[in-house]
Amino acid sequence: MPSRMTLRNTLLVAKREYLERVRSRIFRITTVLVPIAVGGIGFLLIGMGGQRLDQGVRQLAIVSNEPQLAADVQTVLQQIEYPPQSIEIFAPGTPADLSALNQAVEQHRIGGYLILTREPGQSRLEATWVSGSATDFVGQDEMKGAVRDALVREQLSSRGMTDSQIKTLLKSVKLDTMQVKNGQTVASNAGRSFAGAYVLILVLYGAVLIYGINIARSVVEEKTTRIFEVLLATASPDSLMVGKLLGVGAVGLTQMAIWTALGALYAGSSLAAAAKVHGLSSLGLTRPELIFFPVFFLLGFFFYSAMAAALGSAVSGEQDVQQFIFILVAPLAISVLLLPYVLGNPSSTASVVLSLIPPFTPIILYMRICSQVPPVWQVALGVALLAASVWGMIWLAARIYRIGVLMYGKRATLPEMLRWLRYS
Repeated sequence: MPSRMTLRNTLLVAKREYLERVRSRIFRITTVLVPIAVGGIGFLLIGMGGQRLDQGVRQLAIVSNEPQLAADVQTVLQQIEYPPQSIEIFAPGTPADLSALNQAVEQHRIGGYLILTREPGQSRLEATWVSGSATDFVGQDEMKGAVRDALVREQLSSRGMTDSQIKTLLKSVKLDTMQVKNGQTVASNAGRSFAGAYVLILVLYGAVLIYGINIARSVVEEKTTRIFEVLLATASPDSLMVGKLLGVGAVGLTQMAIWTALGALYAGSSLAAAAKVHGLSSLGLTRPELIFFPVFFLLGFFFYSAMAAALGSAVSGEQDVQQFIFILVAPLAISVLLLPYVLGNPSSTASVVLSLIPPFTPIILYMRICSQVPPVWQVALGVALLAASVWGMIWLAARIYRIGVLMYGKRATLPEMLRWLRYS
């Protein structure tokens, strides 16, 4: 009977937490605004005519003491994937030309200008790219590639090759990408797959972090308003904590389900077809990614939320919570910072080891699944270790929670919390 009553109280608390948050204005606003924001970005990109954001320099000038070299560089730039709209040549260039070009760059009439200088009788070429931005990496790469190809064109021409032969030799090769799945090679889109994985990982990171912090703040709020004193008359501290975790976790799953349903509706609509999106796979989302997302969301949520509940019960005010947030944020932030490395090296020793360490497992192991599904034993071991850690964290948090939630006016120290673990 006591265990049945405890279960009933836990479910009642979970129901209360769920309904209270689902009916809140914050839930409705975030549930609506996130899809609108994502859709707005998509429509913006469609409205731009499918243009890329890294199309390079649109207007530029070339200054050189060798007219033929300047013309060769111009020819190369006109043959790249996204050629400039205009290229003006100054050969040779004068100080007045350079002054005018500097003014044009400052007034954003051109993106920059390329200076090519080679002393008579010398083979060494001095190339300088002048632009208005210190971080113009795309322009720098384009100019470097154009100068290199122009020099190669020059050498080939001096050895008797015709323009058509040089053009054929220097023509870029289109590289198709394939991926091995279930023993077979299938077409893959690296950019779209990376984007889909990146979005899911950031959503997972944000959801676990935000809901975990909300747990801590909710505990502090109810503690400072003495609501717990009323709730403890009908339920035990353990039931209150576990019920709160279940209720808030259900809220998170509800929000994720709504977003997934909206994404599925969009993927099957005529609007998506116009944007060349056909099904969720066109968005870069695979079946393993969708299957494991709720698994790692729930396990990660319970792990960090149990920690947040314990920390929230051990402090006396909202200001104290801010000092403990770093403990929750650090492992998640480190995981997200490792995103490029893990997605690029999913089978490396570092990626495998990190994916089996529980605080990093929700993000790191999910990253590996998004990049290349690991061996089954690694996935099973990672999930098992994380599940065991969730159980252990809830057990530890319950013992801190049952005492800390009734403490007022002081912040518990670490030695005090360790002593609480010995209480029954």
